[in-house]
Amino acid sequence: MNFDQPPKIEQMGEGRRKLLALEKEGKYVFHGSPTEIQELEPRQAYAYDSASGTNENDGAPAVFATAFADAAIFRALINERNVKGDSESGWGLEDNGLHFKSTQNLVDAVRAGLRAKVYVFDKSQFGPDEGMQVRSHGKVIPIDVIEVAMDDLPDNIKIIS
Repeated sequence: MNFDQPPKIEQMGEGRRKLLALEKEGKYVFHGSPTEIQELEPRQAYAYDSASGTNENDGAPAVFATAFADAAIFRALINERNVKGDSESGWGLEDNGLHFKSTQNLVDAVRAGLRAKVYVFDKSQFGPDEGMQVRSHGKVIPIDVIEVAMDDLPDNIKIIS
């Protein structure tokens, strides 16, 4: 341990604190969105096929959620809504845990006071874990909705150009 420098203390918002506590229970999955939603209905997801240069259907229509609260917070707040210019964002799982990336304009939009929602669902309403996400092929109603803002974002977002 290095005693020459103070320990890093991550400032955490109340929304993130609640969501991480729910995540630890292992009974819930999360869906982040900038919009208010009463129930989520299955939607068609697409995956980019680099060989053909087109978007292709990614399985049957579904509601997507994740067991990772930080990923849902990131998806709720970091998005192209109300942002001008080119932007890009993403997240994934590596050996050292979750990692996030975003262009500066998306992060700046959150700093401007953006608030969003993370919807909490009973994990049993969804199919098996697919790595970073789970799917439900029917309508789902959240059991809780938690508002998130800038201080709820994970602190390991890499800014990309």
